[in-house]
Amino acid sequence: MKYLKHSFGLIVLLVAVLCSFSLAAEISVEDDFGNRLALEKPAQRIISLAPNITEVLFHIGAGEQIVGADEYSNYPEQAKGIMRVNNHAAANYELILSLQPDLVIAWQSGNGDKIINRIRLLGIPVFVIETRSLEDIPNLFTRFGVLSGHVENARQKAESFSQRLSLLRDQNSAKPEVRTFYQIWDEPLITLNGKHMVSSVIELCGGRNIFADAIPLVPYVNIESVVAADPQVIIAGGSKEEKPHWFNRWRKWGKISAVRDEHVYLIGADLMQRHSVRILDGAELMCDYLQRAREE
Repeated sequence: MKYLKHSFGLIVLLVAVLCSFSLAAEISVEDDFGNRLALEKPAQRIISLAPNITEVLFHIGAGEQIVGADEYSNYPEQAKGIMRVNNHAAANYELILSLQPDLVIAWQSGNGDKIINRIRLLGIPVFVIETRSLEDIPNLFTRFGVLSGHVENARQKAESFSQRLSLLRDQNSAKPEVRTFYQIWDEPLITLNGKHMVSSVIELCGGRNIFADAIPLVPYVNIESVVAADPQVIIAGGSKEEKPHWFNRWRKWGKISAVRDEHVYLIGADLMQRHSVRILDGAELMCDYLQRAREE
């Protein structure tokens, strides 16, 4: 009887130890809306619902764990071979289920409640992000690192991003302000207000978004309001290789300082509008273009 009691005691102790180990091993990370997501182990089958998410996962070393992505995930090159499961307006829920993900990462502004809530109803763990500032991006790296099991690599990437961001800020913080207009589209003429991260990039470089005070995040403006604000620099989303057909139309507005002084430039939209590591590549171009206007 004494032996049985002793054996039972050992079993209880062993169960308690195993339970405490299981709890200690559990991954728990808070998303950008205060929701805490718990996983028993790092996710090995991840679905990314936005290109910025895909880029960050690849950047921290978790690219091979992505089994599904949105149709705009085009960077790095390996991302183009991932199964497409959604776009900005809809998702293929049957396909998502068939891929047996243990984690879906969504972007609130890009995916919306309809898609996110539907995936949650399928019983799949969902982690939702809404990155608001450049300073938030390193924290995004570290959280994705915990969720995917790339903690140390993500920490190093976060530190590198923070150092690069600090250097850009130090280099431009004391420079004269440059009035800047950022153009998304031509007809209608569309820009971004001060709450968008693109405006943070402009400010980082010592610029001032001429439509920072507009109420919508994505304002529709007219050419008369641009002329009245008289930007010293105009930045349009695009590249020399894929120059928008409307880029050269600015030439007829010679009264605008940016047009008169030939400070109308292109920066790839992917570099400016995706909340990932490459936004600092776009920032470096932005800072260079604003500095050219100062040196006139």
